Amino acid sequence: MRVKELFRKVEALLGQSSIPDSYRTAVWIFRDVLQCESSHLISHAENQVDRKDATRILSMAERCATHEPVQYVTGSTEFRGLQLQLSPQVLIPRPETEQLVEIALEAGRQEVPLRILDIGTGSGCIALAVKHALPDASVTACDISRSALRVAKTNAVKNGLEVQLIVADLSSKSFVSLVGGGYNLVIANPPYIPNREYLGLPRMIRDYEPETALLCGDDPLKFYRLIASHLALGLLEQRGTLALEVHADYAESVGELFWQHRGLNIQKKHDLAGHPRFVIVKSV
Repeated sequence: MRVKELFRKVEALLGQSSIPDSYRTAVWIFRDVLQCESSHLISHAENQVDRKDATRILSMAERCATHEPVQYVTGSTEFRGLQLQLSPQVLIPRPETEQLVEIALEAGRQEVPLRILDIGTGSGCIALAVKHALPDASVTACDISRSALRVAKTNAVKNGLEVQLIVADLSSKSFVSLVGGGYNLVIANPPYIPNREYLGLPRMIRDYEPETALLCGDDPLKFYRLIASHLALGLLEQRGTLALEVHADYAESVGELFWQHRGLNIQKKHDLAGHPRFVIVKSV
């Protein structure tokens, strides 16, 4: 079967299952199996696809047709120029989190090498992107999940980036003693979806991504309260910066939570869609 014929078949299969952006998903599958750029698919549309490759492409398309995210199907994604391996033990990095990294790097800019902490690292996307942007920085990443940290370790090795990975529970009173204190920059994208919103999530998220990395229980500020409590124990250095990704509905509440702590300057920023999705906290 020729590339263009197989592509149409895959796109039709995905479209019948109401997969969002079925064209892009089909391109992702073809690129992964054929190990080529998108432009190659157009310029080689008349080429025959090897039977083994065609079988694999159709098998992956069938998985995506069940609403399994294509990133889990291929086992990889791209984040700020880095190629990352993924598994269902970690969240799929979103464009908003790429923007969080950009905002954090700008807000935490200093002339001297930084000590940086990524809380709840998952795949390691934030920590590794920051280390890639700031090679001289000392970057630590923590997570409560050992399986997530194994994914992060794989991605660190894959990209040749050195970060310190620590098992740490944000809800533990010993959190700061485990990860250390006095950081110049702390970045966090904690679970912020209230349990009551779970059933309303798209199937791709609800049925496949890890609940523990998504849900915050009944209190949408749960993990932000914990982070605030650790600031009082010296997590940030004086004049340090905390960059947070937040639920758009609770950005104001998160800002007010940190505003209650004396000596903190609060700034809210919007994502590309105009939603308040980031809170920057600076100690002064």
